[in-house]
Amino acid sequence: MFQTLSNKIITGVITLSMMLLSSYEGNKARFDNVFANFGGNRIFISAELVDAFENDFEEIFRSGELIEIFFQIQIHDQERTIHAEEFRHAVIYDPLEKLYTVYLEEKNLETTAADFLQLIETISQIEYTHKISKYNGGHIILSAYLKKVKLQTVNKEYDLMMLWKFKQPKVKALCNIQEKS
Repeated sequence: MFQTLSNKIITGVITLSMMLLSSYEGNKARFDNVFANFGGNRIFISAELVDAFENDFEEIFRSGELIEIFFQIQIHDQERTIHAEEFRHAVIYDPLEKLYTVYLEEKNLETTAADFLQLIETISQIEYTHKISKYNGGHIILSAYLKKVKLQTVNKEYDLMMLWKFKQPKVKALCNIQEKS
């Protein structure tokens, strides 16, 4: 009974926020602390997705639905794209355990988060490596997006990109080449 009531309240909050677009601010998701380095035979990329999960995201993550954040990485040399890949961070909340289960695809790691702040810290960090035999320098492009989610309790689909003002955070950064010693 309490679970049903809780689901209806959460769904009501999400629905109300999404219906009031004119007064809804949205999040200004962006990447920060971007680092790309080539050394040995690997490119290592790290970044943090910031200002992305404020406002209604706590209720959305607690909906019990699978919520996915998608990331796209492109590695460029001086002339062309030499590697492109998409991966995701997936979150599902267990209301009985009061625990978030998180899957970080680029690390092939499943972990848990005990509270919302820990969840945000976990899903906002990107650490990506790619094996490459030769690289003479260039840049990387990193972007993120959200897909639509269907809330079962109201049987409606919502475009979560609305919470990011329909703008994909995207960053371009030079890739440092580690000197051989």
